Order: sequence, then structure tokens, then C-alpha cells
Amino acid sequence: MISNKEYASTLAEENTPTDLESTDTGYGKDIKNSLHDRDSSSTSLPFPDLQDKLVLTEEEEDAYRRYLRKADLYLTIFICTGYMMSFLNRIALSQAKPVGIATDLHISDITVPLSIFYVSYLVFQVPSNIVLRHVRPSIWLAFLATSWSITGGCGALVKNNAGLIIVRFVIGVFEAGFTAGAIAVFASWYPRDKLSKRLGWMYSSASLASMWAGPAAAGLGSINSSKLRPYQILFIFYGGISLIWSISAFFVVKDYPETCSFLRKDEKKVISKIMAQQGTEGNVGEFSRVQLVRSLLDWRIWAWSVLGFLANISAYTGPLFAPIFTVEMGFGRVAGQGMSAIPNFCSFLVSFFSGKLIQLAGGTSAAVAISQVFNIAGLIMAVSTTQSAVRFVGLCLFTGASVLSVPAIPGWAVSNQSGITKTAMASAMVSSFGSFGGFVTSYMYPSATAPRYVPGHIANISVCAAVVIGTLLLRISLQVSNRRREKTPADISHLSPTELADLGDRHPSFRYRV
Repeated sequence: MISNKEYASTLAEENTPTDLESTDTGYGKDIKNSLHDRDSSSTSLPFPDLQDKLVLTEEEEDAYRRYLRKADLYLTIFICTGYMMSFLNRIALSQAKPVGIATDLHISDITVPLSIFYVSYLVFQVPSNIVLRHVRPSIWLAFLATSWSITGGCGALVKNNAGLIIVRFVIGVFEAGFTAGAIAVFASWYPRDKLSKRLGWMYSSASLASMWAGPAAAGLGSINSSKLRPYQILFIFYGGISLIWSISAFFVVKDYPETCSFLRKDEKKVISKIMAQQGTEGNVGEFSRVQLVRSLLDWRIWAWSVLGFLANISAYTGPLFAPIFTVEMGFGRVAGQGMSAIPNFCSFLVSFFSGKLIQLAGGTSAAVAISQVFNIAGLIMAVSTTQSAVRFVGLCLFTGASVLSVPAIPGWAVSNQSGITKTAMASAMVSSFGSFGGFVTSYMYPSATAPRYVPGHIANISVCAAVVIGTLLLRISLQVSNRRREKTPADISHLSPTELADLGDRHPSFRYRV
């Protein structure tokens, strides 16, 4: 538990250019010169005036710091816990393999049940985020969590491969909307320069889940029961603790800052001013078909989606296969599953401090490229030798390095959008395509290539190289667009307020973050 003084210090540090900020991108450099004011006569405009500079008073700055603290404590921590619950159910099958689910269900390979999750996860993310624009987030996210929790627990009832495939597909349907929905909610609560750090916290909870899931599975798998098999105990346990969270979510999750009961009026006023300036202030029911179409036709969103897909191929390797890798390195079932917590702890640290790492790298694109280089180094260590110690160190290195792109790429994409609908669509598209990387990962390490898994590691190295190239090309494209807008700003004086609102990131005053 941190003190008020320590937290205030943290918030003060956030007011310097961090995370996705860059000295020549975005709306500016800090709170005092990055935002643009609107007088009382212009507050009804659907898109803010981006020309007048906003100077926050001391009272507004104090209210803003209080707002961030409350949002972190009452919203972010709880949603991070929910994401951890979703990830536990997502990797439950991988944890169940070492405790004998394949033998108990007479399955030769769990690849199909493992991968089918990502098919439904891909298909249902965008529709789920469209529903989110018409339903209160607290209700929709809680409904999704309740549904996947019950379905995950019902996995204990399956008797064959077909039943397992059906359960995994249905879990994917309900989990599909949660990740993209959580990103969209964060985008409605946090300004662009604060978003990446919170997404890093959320994705770090997945690494935290993977970290203790291995030892937990080893312990649960050792329980002797005359009525339940070890995998059944595992599924019931994961589904049960998720259900507890999902029920409480109906009462704990808050929808939007302007409708939140724990915020004071001055806190609501200052965040409303900031979010309206960025074009990300919204409520249930706000939906723009123009922004929807532009999202689907925006090649940059598709580029971020492809990057997320490629980066997640590598990022899912640790959570899905670390327990299997460590067992087959010769450490034994119980010790191997327990040791899988170490590489997942590395990924937790990287995810949690991703905002600071992005800042140190000088921007998101640089951080993604550098992390992939470390990822390649770890994969080379894992594939180039048969020595268990070296392979284990390589496993820790690439599991930790690969995870930085998981929060960074969606955060990079969402922070470069303006408009509620376009922001929600970007989060859904990038998240869904990114998560589909897990589908590919499921097929990259077949049992026949054990114990070194040379083909899978080589394929992973190629994917990482592609991410580096694609990231640098996209960075150059954003920089060119920013320079073009600086030199030849477009004339928008003839546009109506509604047309201005739908411009989003096409607004001549919008600057992309690299």
C-alpha cells in the first residue's frame, strides 16, 4: 500500500512526457500545453477546438491528480483482476495437460481444443464492442465474465474431445468482448498519455496469472479424489474464483467518469474538459456509422492489427507452453510446473513496468522493436543447445521480452484515435487480431518436435524479425503524416460540427504518436 505522498509523486512523474508521448507528436508535451481549451459557448460542439491552448489552474491540476488516483484504485485494479481471471480460464487447458487430461479423455493431442478458443475470440470481439456502445460497461463486462466462468467450470463435465472443443469455443465467445471492452473503457477514462501505463498494468495481470497458475495446477493436480480427476478440480477452481469476481463486477465496475458516484464535481469537470478535447468523451448509446466505416477502411488500424497478431504469436508461447517446456527439460512434472512461474514472473515485471520501459526507449515503436531483438536472443538460446540451464534462461528472456508488445501495440493504436466509435473499433480490431496469434502458437509446438521444438522456435524468430520491420515502417509513416500536416494544414472551415466530430485523427491538428 503506497502513501498519499508517494502516489502524488507518481502522478507528478506522469505529467512529463511518458509512455506513448513523443516530443514531436500528440497534441503537445504536457498538461499545460498539450490540451486545448473550450470556452463555455463551445462546450456543445461534438469536436473540440484544437487551436486554443488550455492552462489548468492549480485547483484543476489538484482535481486531476485526485481523479487519476481514484480511477486507478477503484476501477483499474478491479478490471486488472478481472483480466487475470479471464486469462486463467484461457490457459486452463495448458495447465491441465501435465496433470493428465489427455489420458483421462483419451485424446492424443490437445492442439485443436487449445486453438479453437482463438477462432471464436477473433470473430466475436468487434460485435461485442459494438454492443458495448449500447449497454452499460458494468453490465456487459460482468455478464461476459459470469458466462465464461460458468462455462469454464462446466469443462469438468466433458467426457471426450468433442465436448472439450465446444467448451473452449464458448469460452472464447464470452472472453472475446472482455479484453477489447476493457481497453475501450480505459480509453473513456484516461487521456491518451496515461493510457499505455494502465494497459500495461492490465496485461501484467495475465503474466501474474500465468506465474501462479503453474504451482497452483501442480498442487491441485496432486489432490487425491475418488470422484474428481485432477483436470476437473482445476477447471472447477478456475471457474469458481472467476465467478466470484464476475458477480461483484455488477456492483463495483463504474461506467463513465461523468456518471460515477465516487468522483467529485470538480474532478468530473476537469476530466470532461480533457477527454472532450481529445474526442474520447462519451456515454452509452453514442455511435457513429461514419467512424465505423472509417475504422474498417483505415489501413493503419489494420497495420497495428497485423503487428499485434505477429507479436502475440511469440507472446503466447510462454503462457501456453512454459509448463510443457519446463517439464520436458527434465525437471519433472511437479517441479517443472512450479518452475514455469519464473519465466512468467519475468513477463509480469516487463508488463507492469511497460510504461516506464516505453519512456526509456523513447516511444512505443522503439520499445517494441528493441523488445523483439531481446526476444530473438532468448529464442536463439532456447533452440541452439540441449543444456537445460541455457534453454531455461532463454525461456525466461523471450517470455519476458515478448510480452512488452502485448500492451504496447494496442495502446499505440488506441492512443492514435479520436472519436468514441473509432477508438472502440480500433481497440476491438487490434485486440481480436492480436489474440488470434494464440491460434497460430497452438500449432507451432507439436509434441513430435519435443524436446527442443526447433521448427517452432525458428518460426518464432522469423515472426519477431517481421515485427521489427513492420514497426519501423509504421513509425516512418506516422512521422511523414505529422510533417505533412505541419507544412500544409488542410482547410476545414467549410465542415459542419458533425463532420468535424467524425474527422477523428484526420483532423489537421491531430498529431500521431510514435
